[in-house]
Amino acid sequence: MEFEDILLLAILVVAAYIWIITQIKKKKKGRFYAEKNAELQEKRLREMQKPLPKHMQRALSQFKAEYQENPGTFESMHEFSPLACFGYKVGKTNGLPERLRREIIYFTWYAEIPSIVPLQYALEWGEPGTSKRFSKIQSHLSMLANQRRSRRGYEVAVSHWDSDVNWFRENHSDLAYEYSQFGFKS
Repeated sequence: MEFEDILLLAILVVAAYIWIITQIKKKKKGRFYAEKNAELQEKRLREMQKPLPKHMQRALSQFKAEYQENPGTFESMHEFSPLACFGYKVGKTNGLPERLRREIIYFTWYAEIPSIVPLQYALEWGEPGTSKRFSKIQSHLSMLANQRRSRRGYEVAVSHWDSDVNWFRENHSDLAYEYSQFGFKS
């Protein structure tokens, strides 16, 4: 055997070895992706199937009744937000305790958008348990805080919105990122 033949054989062996290792890694990655996707799908479905807490059911019924009695009182879309429908309120007068506000935020991430919310606006919120819904909740709370940040008398409300959006981001952004990476984006 000549040197060129040995060199060619060595190159073929190395190339075959690299190809085999690459295929093994692809299979492992594919298996990991499938397992992680199934794990996230299971978590997402489990959260979506949880019944709304009683206080949120009452708030939604009350919201629907108020709207049907006087639809003209709802001046802007943010008053139709799923958070508002489920009873999310901040401030020193009618604000909810932190625990209830955050429960509403979390449940809104996984809940079906109430039918009372105008369809075009509901579409902006994305599907339950997606990174789009997560982002919409954050941007909605930030928008509310920013709209009133310089207004007198809204200091407590603004601090509630700010603290709630920070809590949501700090505690759930990793999961929202995983949702986006594994196909649960919109």
